[in-house]
Amino acid sequence: MALSTDAPARVHAPRAVSTAPAAPRTSRRLGVVAIVVSATAMGAAGLFGRMATPPGAVLGEALTLGRMLVGALGMLVMLALSRHLGLLRRTRLSWSVVLGGVFLGVSLATYLSATVLIDLSLAVVLHYIGPVLATLLARVLLKERVSRPDLVSLGASFLGMMFAAGLVGGEPTVVSDQYALGVVLGTVSGIFYGAALLCYRYRTDMPADVRSFWNFAFGTLATAAMVALARPDLSGMTTANWMWAVGFFLVCGLVALALLVVAGKHLRAAELSGLSYWEVVVAMMIGTAAFGEPLSLLAVLGAGLIVVGAVVPVVSGRSR
Repeated sequence: MALSTDAPARVHAPRAVSTAPAAPRTSRRLGVVAIVVSATAMGAAGLFGRMATPPGAVLGEALTLGRMLVGALGMLVMLALSRHLGLLRRTRLSWSVVLGGVFLGVSLATYLSATVLIDLSLAVVLHYIGPVLATLLARVLLKERVSRPDLVSLGASFLGMMFAAGLVGGEPTVVSDQYALGVVLGTVSGIFYGAALLCYRYRTDMPADVRSFWNFAFGTLATAAMVALARPDLSGMTTANWMWAVGFFLVCGLVALALLVVAGKHLRAAELSGLSYWEVVVAMMIGTAAFGEPLSLLAVLGAGLIVVGAVVPVVSGRSR
């Protein structure tokens, strides 16, 4: 399929005369609901990933491949049921669509491996370098405005996640080879996540269901290449591991990632970034409840700051 040039989501001054088609309508309310549900489902990825992984194994690439493949097949079924299959043929691809899927696949594979090697709270914090990076790049490349509420939201969220992960005021951590690898993988996941979020700000003319399908499809190709290189050993997976894996594919794959694309079409990068930090709170609560990870007073304060940061874009009343 041919690739078209990208159409970034920029805000231009109105012109007196224009023959171009009107920009697609956006719904800020829909975008907010989509990113909150997506972030909640994404926050459960560490739980599903750990429960699906046998002791001593690191299967981030393989599990993410299944996550992406199930998502692609699910979106294909949804396109068929809504009689939108023809849109796949009529909608031209562009490099931002291809790279958005590839970057997301790599990001989620490295993040899932990081959750097995280090605490969930630290893994998700490193992953969420991405929204900050996306906001900065959107400001430079797309000339998106970053308002005072946006800065308050991002600042509160970023400081909150530092507290939540124990990176500020926490106890010193003994650095092992496993811990160091987990930090590296978590950082890589954050960089690629930011690149993926930026890609979603291009080609907002593409229908959300079509964009979601291609997102999953190219994510599948990227993670398949990672599996071919890493060759993870799945022989130790039990029936219980596979059941958790299937749940992971559906909840953290089809639901979470499809809604992330919807949110990217309806929210500015700063709004998307601030609200997406809700995932950090979800991951932190799951880490404490399910795995007994310590929850300090500073971590609770951090969670509160993240919630404040998430609420600011909602109550500020700004439109795109």
